[in-house]
Amino acid sequence: MKTLITSLAVGAAVLTAPVAAMAAGHGELKYVLVSHAPDSDTWWNTIKNGIALAGEQVGVEVEYRNPPTGDIADMA
Repeated sequence: MKTLITSLAVGAAVLTAPVAAMAAGHGELKYVLVSHAPDSDTWWNTIKNGIALAGEQVGVEVEYRNPPTGDIADMA
């Protein structure tokens, strides 16, 4: 019985270690959202504000990229 409990404890530690390591490294992640909408588009401004808030809450860096005028050539 003692061997079974020890085996289960070791197995649980092995399975949870990678998850804990990934959770600790979240501050290094960066998410980028690219849209082709102009700054005047209210829908995409809502999305932009939403990802900024989510990034703060989760503790990751986020960036929203778009052409200010909506001209895709401006993004090049």
